[in-house]
Amino acid sequence: MFKGEVPIGLVGILSDFGLRDSYVAQMKAVILSRSPSTTIVDISHGIERHNIDQGMFVLASVTPYFPSGTIYLAVVDPGVGGSRRSLLLETERSKFVGPDNGLLVLAAEKEGIVNVYELDESRYHINKFSSTFHGRDIFAVAVGDIASGNAPSDIASQISDYVKPMIIKPKIRSNQIDAIALHIDYFGNVVTNISQRILQRYKIDFGCKMKIKVKAITKEIDFCKTYSDVASGQLLATIGGHGYLELSINQGNAAEHIDLKNGDKLLVQIVGLSV
Repeated sequence: MFKGEVPIGLVGILSDFGLRDSYVAQMKAVILSRSPSTTIVDISHGIERHNIDQGMFVLASVTPYFPSGTIYLAVVDPGVGGSRRSLLLETERSKFVGPDNGLLVLAAEKEGIVNVYELDESRYHINKFSSTFHGRDIFAVAVGDIASGNAPSDIASQISDYVKPMIIKPKIRSNQIDAIALHIDYFGNVVTNISQRILQRYKIDFGCKMKIKVKAITKEIDFCKTYSDVASGQLLATIGGHGYLELSINQGNAAEHIDLKNGDKLLVQIVGLSV
């Protein structure tokens, strides 16, 4: 294989299944049984249970770094077995398989959706089928079929609609930004929904002071280029690897320190700025 060439059947998998049980291994086994040459990359299986928004954010944050031609299997599926559809989104550079609950959409729309398909679940009932594990019995089968060379139209019916997530945007007023915690990472860093682009628009640069209000607590912190710009154990704001304003503690857990969870609201005030 030449440098830069995409492996045949490169698959990235994301789920909220964790790694204690065999669910992830079962999905991989199904994919490999249908496409033995497939290369499988684990994106994350530590998504908070049933947290579609977090899964959507993590998926969208990683897809730009995969090569064109990648197939994604994403499963955060609290509506499994219900009326929600099984979806296959085809973009200009990738294919996404998973539940029709918004999970796939942010990543797929960034790439440019060219076709939308509904997987025909009846074709999967020939074998053993679980109404509570579509990740294995529908999505993984479809991914394996695509990885082995089947076209989306061979295994699904084209449709024109899909569930679009309600993406909360920050509200800017005077020198204050109403924001939410998009994602809490393993280190306890709080990724907000304030993009670097927003801060650049108002010429907010490293070295300024920010006041962070969470519930009834307000803290004034430095906006830094990196964690080590402050002393160990000190709270700071920075632009993280996702490209969003991030609240962190140098060698500590910011989410625990300021009592923030995924989806919580916070107020960010830029000291000395009026927009």
